[in-house]
Order: sequence, then C-alpha cells, then structure tokens
Amino acid sequence: MKYVVYQASRKGGRPYNEDRVAYAYTSDALFMVVADGMGGHSNGQLAAQMVTQTMSSLFQSRARPALNDIHAFLLDGIYAAHDAINEYALRKRMKDPPRTTCVACVVQRGVACWAHVGDSRLYHFDRRQFLSRTRDHSAVQELVDEGLLDEDQMHVHPDRNKLYNSVGGFALPDIELSELIPLREGDVLMLCSDGLWSELNTREMMSTLRAYPLERAIRHLMDHAEFRGGRYCDNLSIVSMRYGEEKFDNAELILGDDLGLDGFTTQLRKLGKRDADKDPFGDPDIDKAVAEIQSALAKYNYRKENP
Repeated sequence: MKYVVYQASRKGGRPYNEDRVAYAYTSDALFMVVADGMGGHSNGQLAAQMVTQTMSSLFQSRARPALNDIHAFLLDGIYAAHDAINEYALRKRMKDPPRTTCVACVVQRGVACWAHVGDSRLYHFDRRQFLSRTRDHSAVQELVDEGLLDEDQMHVHPDRNKLYNSVGGFALPDIELSELIPLREGDVLMLCSDGLWSELNTREMMSTLRAYPLERAIRHLMDHAEFRGGRYCDNLSIVSMRYGEEKFDNAELILGDDLGLDGFTTQLRKLGKRDADKDPFGDPDIDKAVAEIQSALAKYNYRKENP
C-alpha cells in the first residue's frame, strides 16, 4: 500500500496543548487518530491522551498485518478508552470525568473507514474536489442541518463549543461510523481538531492540497489557521494521508511502503514534555493513567472472545 502521511500539532494561543494526535501502521494498514481534550472539563488532555494511546495500542495488537473487522476495532477502541478514562476519574474521586472528542480512521486494502465523537473532523478530498466531511455532534451543527445557520458562521456562533457527545463522562459515547469507502489514487483524508477547521473553509483546504505535496500543504494550512486565530487561537492538530504516490517535482516524501513492515509514531510524549512547564497535568500522572489502558484493552478483548 502506497501513501504519504504527515501529522502536526500546535498549542496556538493557549497556555498548553490539550490536543493529541497519532498514527500507527503495518505493511497493509494505516491507523490515524486526533483527540481534542474538552477544556470545559478538568484534565481534558488526559482524556485525549488515553484515547490516542488506547486505540494505537489496540491497532498494534489486532492488525496482523490488517484488521479483520475495521468497524469492530473502531468501536472497541473508543469504548475501551471511555472506560479507562472513567475508571481513572473514579479512583481519583473526580466530580466530573475528563472528556475529549475523537476522530479515528483506518485505511487498508483500498478502502477507508472512520469513526468520530464530537466535533473533531475527517475531510475526504479527491484530486479535483471536496467529497465529504464528518458531521459534528454539536448544537451549531444542528442549526446548520435545519437551515438556520450558514456553515461558514459555525465558528463564530455563541454556542459553538456546546457538544452533546464525548469520550469520557457519565453517558456512553454515541459513536458515528462510516461505511467502507473505496479510495482512488490521489485521495486525501485529513483528520483535524476544531482549532484548524474553524479558521479554514473547504475551498481553501482543497486549493492548498492540490498545489503542494502533503507535508508542505499541511504546514501552510496550519500557518493560515494559526494566523487567523491570532492571540486567542485554539490548539490545532492534524494528521493526514494522501493515497497512492505524490506527483510533485522535487518533493521529499515519506511513502507508506518505505516505512518498514510495521511501526508506530506519535506526538503524545513530545507534546507532553514540550508544554510541561505550562501544563498542570504532568508526565507522572499521565504515566499512571496510561498504565490502566492495558487492563481496559484486556477487558474488551475478553468480552469480544466471550460474548
């Protein structure tokens, strides 16, 4: 499977970064995930980290080298992370469990499938046009669906931060799954947090992706979004892949079939250390929380094998 993949995350104008972004891969499959810790709840970055870590670990354990059931993997991974977050909150006697959005995607055997909770988005482009995006689980999305609000006004509406769905919290997440979507040469899948999509429209995204190799295009999009957000810019994160070969002259590429038989990459630890002096949720606490992920995964694997 040939593809190019690139990820980036910035704290914008915020004191620390509550977003987490990661991808993992084998020779036959690619997994990508973005989680945006919800700032209205304590330790949102913990919830985001547990989602990305849980799902990446589960992918590594199940992709041999491809997943047998993509839908089951996406559901199991998000539910396992939800349980791990809530169990941590109970042990710490938190009044309100940490919460996060999540968008995750698997690409294998020429198809893509994704799942999301909240307002972190996946965009699908082909060589010529914008094809689709995930539907936000938010109050303003419902206004758009009802024809009461234009989509370009979503990011300035006073209710823009009101989400009715999250990973972590007292209610189970309502996970929205896509069908298996065939991919064609040159298709781009872009997963991002609202700090990125709220500052850019699909026309700008499409024109940038058509003009540049993936890494340069993503850097341009991040720069534009951060500039427009100004001093109050939200955290902004993205992981994106272009399916097939990049057809740009003099491009320095990271191709999927050049990555080795299997592997894993993440910005979780890098982000945690970079912002440690400003992040009230330090590395020791993260390590303790992430230690619970394995038990959550074991639980879900047991349930799957013993229904």
